[in-house]
Amino acid sequence: MKELICKPIGYIQSPYQTRETTPKSGDEYPDQEAVMEISEEYAEAMADMEAGKKYEVLFWFDKVPDVKLKVPFRGVGPMMGIFSTHAPYRPNPIGASVVTVTKIEGQRIYFTGVDMMDGTPVLDIKPFDF
Repeated sequence: MKELICKPIGYIQSPYQTRETTPKSGDEYPDQEAVMEISEEYAEAMADMEAGKKYEVLFWFDKVPDVKLKVPFRGVGPMMGIFSTHAPYRPNPIGASVVTVTKIEGQRIYFTGVDMMDGTPVLDIKPFDF
């Protein structure tokens, strides 16, 4: 198999410091704001992003210690296959969340809908509602 290599485009600055305190979904605390600090080399890629719009953020679950094929739904529900959940214990620990941008200042993208830990590497950002 061919090896895949990802390079972070930036990092999340979030109030959540541990897995235990990080919400399972951005809907849990919809008004909580966080920041994506985008690397200078990708600043031009932010050119048409706008406050008030939704974006899908792809990120790397870099603090997850192991893979689990079945997990309790949202940590407390019935056991489900990992591919039927958003749980972080994935074979390739890629997360995806839909966020709403509240403002953009330079290379800092402020957003709500945060369900990522502080320091999480950002892999990509895509528009959610064209």
